[in-house]
Amino acid sequence: MNRASADVLPKYRQLVTVYESATRDHLKNSLARMFSEVEPTMIDFASKAETDNAQTRFFDAISHIRNLSGVITRNYLHALTTGFGEFINGQPIHYPKPIIETDSAGQIGIVDDNDLEVHIAIQAMIEKSKNLHYQSLYQLGQRLAVIRQGRKLARPDIPASPDHLAITFQNVAADFALEHKLLLILYVLFDKRVLGNVGALYVEINHLFSEAGIYPHLAPMVTLIPGKTEKRRGQTSTDEKAGESTLTEFLPAERSAPLTNEDFAIGAEVFQSILSLLTERLKADPRFKNHPEYRPDGNLAQLRSKPDLVRAINQLDTPRHLDMGVYATATAAAATAADRNAVTIANLQKRIANEREVIYRRLDTNTIPTADLDTIELVGMLFEHVLDDQDLASITKALICHLHTPYLKVAILDQKFLSNPEHIARKLLNLVVNGGRRWVDENNLDAGIYHTMRDMIQTIMGDFKDDVSIFEKFHDAFLDHLRALEHKTKILEERTREATQGKDRLEYSRLRADAVLRQQCAGVRFQPVLWGFLSSVWKNYMTLLLLRDQKIEQQRQWRTVLMVINSIIKLNNAYADARTAEWLKHAWPGLRKNIESGLNFLGDNNPSEYVALREAVQGLLQGRVTAAVEKVAVRSDTLARVHAEKTALNTAHSKRLAACRVQVQQTGIGTWFEITALDGKLLRVKKSWFSPITNNHMFIDRFGSKAFILSTDELVKRLDNGNVRIITPNRYPFVDQTLKKIYTLLRTGKSISVVGD
Repeated sequence: MNRASADVLPKYRQLVTVYESATRDHLKNSLARMFSEVEPTMIDFASKAETDNAQTRFFDAISHIRNLSGVITRNYLHALTTGFGEFINGQPIHYPKPIIETDSAGQIGIVDDNDLEVHIAIQAMIEKSKNLHYQSLYQLGQRLAVIRQGRKLARPDIPASPDHLAITFQNVAADFALEHKLLLILYVLFDKRVLGNVGALYVEINHLFSEAGIYPHLAPMVTLIPGKTEKRRGQTSTDEKAGESTLTEFLPAERSAPLTNEDFAIGAEVFQSILSLLTERLKADPRFKNHPEYRPDGNLAQLRSKPDLVRAINQLDTPRHLDMGVYATATAAAATAADRNAVTIANLQKRIANEREVIYRRLDTNTIPTADLDTIELVGMLFEHVLDDQDLASITKALICHLHTPYLKVAILDQKFLSNPEHIARKLLNLVVNGGRRWVDENNLDAGIYHTMRDMIQTIMGDFKDDVSIFEKFHDAFLDHLRALEHKTKILEERTREATQGKDRLEYSRLRADAVLRQQCAGVRFQPVLWGFLSSVWKNYMTLLLLRDQKIEQQRQWRTVLMVINSIIKLNNAYADARTAEWLKHAWPGLRKNIESGLNFLGDNNPSEYVALREAVQGLLQGRVTAAVEKVAVRSDTLARVHAEKTALNTAHSKRLAACRVQVQQTGIGTWFEITALDGKLLRVKKSWFSPITNNHMFIDRFGSKAFILSTDELVKRLDNGNVRIITPNRYPFVDQTLKKIYTLLRTGKSISVVGD
């Protein structure tokens, strides 16, 4: 990525030197603690090894790492010093291109598994540290921007940032020449002892800059999510939970720790309240008037056992293959998305209701224990909420609802499914719903997780009998697919964003070159041949200079550019002024030299416009060229005027449009939108980048490819007319969220859309 640079102001260079020295001292201590833990860690792994050879490798690694630790520490600190030097000189911190980044998106899948695992581990460490130290990094970035002449820094360009520390360590750790598993152990220790403790360094450096008068009263960054205490935030669970939480819907970047089930756990008391409310609801149903648990003199001996219920569920006439309803018909493609959704929901409601009613008829509702009746009702409500989920495509709903019968069996066999957030079948259902929201595009089923989800659900329908532990295998495999897909998508998104930023910079350079040219030539009525040269060849030269160097307008080369423009303006007068024609005889050699220097830079020494210019000049020098009858009048369409017109237009907007504009301006990078395309299809896209220069927003689809670019004005207009919808993040596990909704509706006495009612 091309990151803009600015030198460190001279008065702050000594301060940066102190910053670097403090970083070296802190990291020396952190690395020393890390290497001191190598021996006990390796011994612990060796004690669990199954073979003598495996034990030997762990013991050999202890002495090998100890012998090289001093050299590695020196190399590491030296490499970090290089990054500080680049920062001082106003350059982006240089990182070697990761081996995982291939030149073709199609080649990502053939990258070596070990390289992929290392890359994912390093990126996970970086993201974890960024989240943990978000506030300190934000304040440090703001203060460093002051040091760098007000130029905002990208996070990887902050010296001693998690990116800088982790990627540098990855490079020097290669000198250990450790086998893959041992290297990953070392990364875990680095994550724990270096990245995990770097917050103290950030606090120290922020204090240093504050004492030096750089933003002494800088307020902390306000997060979008009401926080827990820092202690609670630190109590993140296993790596699997962290990975799983990143796959829930669209978490904001400002979150200091990933969401876990604890953030939305309904609690045992609330769950029992749900069951009690359901029991009261069923008690009033005339179908259960003879139920022995509702009658004082009821005969409890006639109640069915769980094996009876499981047998009844197994006997349900469920399809051997997936029944995709309208999607299996030839007319599906011709129907609108709304029509397909309506038909799909109606069919699924009927199917779920039928499955439940068959069980009731087969066993007699008055012989099923009330606890199991509550379970059957509650599972039906869960899948009813799948149908109500606006973020799921209807084809995804049709797929997921095939799990109603297997999950009904799970809930009967093990009632902890509904009460324990960590139940493996429940975690899988959460993962499937959230994965469907994020990674299934009805317009492009081959690109995401749809086929993997379909195959898994088909297998569950055929293989699940009564062993709930089978869901662990499905959960782990599905999570691996999601992680791999997310990793590939991040790589593609980064490439797409870099390409778009390059195009945006080119567009700005063209606009700026045109504006400068018109400012210089405003009011001049040019001979066509002269304006033809300036408006094509010379403007292209100006565009290329601006594209290569954003500071070019402060340099000598740009003064030469303007001198050529002014000389051609004067040359334009030579058609009618003899004295100017006399000036041309002396000025042309130098002017020609400057022009041809620019042409060499362009790589085109003899364009037709320049040939015409030379011929015109020769005619003037020989006194045989007459002025053209029609001349080209140049208007001054500067960027400032364009922006002024836009501002005037904006102030004339209605209050509703003004509100939409505010809403657009408040959307951050990573915000998801649903956009209605011209062909009527609904597109879910993410805001990946915004250009403050051109006011363009870049959106990508779910899979990292560019969808399209919209200007702020166009986005505001579409938001106002309903063709754009900002998607509210859905941050919670599906089952927990649904149970919470059910509890609220039951307690308030509101009607619930329950199948079969």
